[in-house]
Amino acid sequence: MKAVWKGKKISGILTVLPEHECSFEDTILAESVSRIRRLKRIIGFDKRRRTKKDTNVSDLYKYGLSYMLENHMINKEEIGAIVVVTLTQDYLIPQVSHILHGEFGFPEDTICIDIPQACAGYVVGLAQAFMLLNHLSDKKVLLFTGDILNRERENEEKSEEPAFGGDAASISVIENNTDYSEIYFRFYSDGSQGENLIIPAGAFKYPVYTVDDAQVVLPDGRIGNGMKMWMDGSFVFNFVEMEVPPLINEILEDAGKEKEDMAYYFFHQPNRFILEKLVDSLGIPTEKTPMDLVEKYGNSNSSTIPMVITDHASQAMLQEKTYCCLAGFGAGLAWAALVMELGEMDFCRMIESAY
Repeated sequence: MKAVWKGKKISGILTVLPEHECSFEDTILAESVSRIRRLKRIIGFDKRRRTKKDTNVSDLYKYGLSYMLENHMINKEEIGAIVVVTLTQDYLIPQVSHILHGEFGFPEDTICIDIPQACAGYVVGLAQAFMLLNHLSDKKVLLFTGDILNRERENEEKSEEPAFGGDAASISVIENNTDYSEIYFRFYSDGSQGENLIIPAGAFKYPVYTVDDAQVVLPDGRIGNGMKMWMDGSFVFNFVEMEVPPLINEILEDAGKEKEDMAYYFFHQPNRFILEKLVDSLGIPTEKTPMDLVEKYGNSNSSTIPMVITDHASQAMLQEKTYCCLAGFGAGLAWAALVMELGEMDFCRMIESAY
């Protein structure tokens, strides 16, 4: 898909972290620690955030939304749509967007949409928001992202492999604003390769009622916990190396921009090693491409892009607008990018929740 929108603005971004910070080594078997430490130096991981065992993803959203309302960052009456991007919804039904709608008493004509996307989720969510804004005139869209794949569990056993993920959420406010120029967007999919990054169990194909139900045949033929993310790391690395550089070059050409015209490249954050190779392939400056999110917070799926913005560029986002490139890539398989002006936001910050 290729699209162009004009006169849309991200007017604010809030990211919400769980309060509990842990080390990747905390969940590793003792005999694997030395090997994992070598991987740590190469791949780039250290700390991550985990929600408490009774936390739902909506709790992070509610915490952030309450913070925004209490600090007069938004007005409920000006919201025309709620878009939620998550893989870890509270229930199959109702959707998280409807839960938020009811909890906070948004107007009845507010559109509610949930999108089950992972690594490309923020860019896809923005595209959905931009399309909705074409029909919402003076209303705004609230875009929520977040997952709690690493929530604390009872009687958790240590593993031979580290869990790279981290729990987090984000809320972005998107609105119409004619002072902002064109937004250029591209989105690609290859569903035939989807099994290379998959959570096999937990839905209707392999429902989980007991601990034993979670033991399924993984794509590599082994029996394992189907509720955990399974990934063919070499395949995914090659996928990023092959597909993402052409995508970035295409989107810059669509926008009529050179690589040096971008103030920042805000990419999804799988790990530092992949990002270093991607930056090298593209020939873009490392100082314009933050890549340390996983070692500080973990890989938070659809929230990595708003997190890296609030973590690395919060002050810049409050100042004059500049062109930036955003790209997400991973599960699906899906890869998406856009070029747009970011800046002159009303707020851009990261907070810590009690969850």
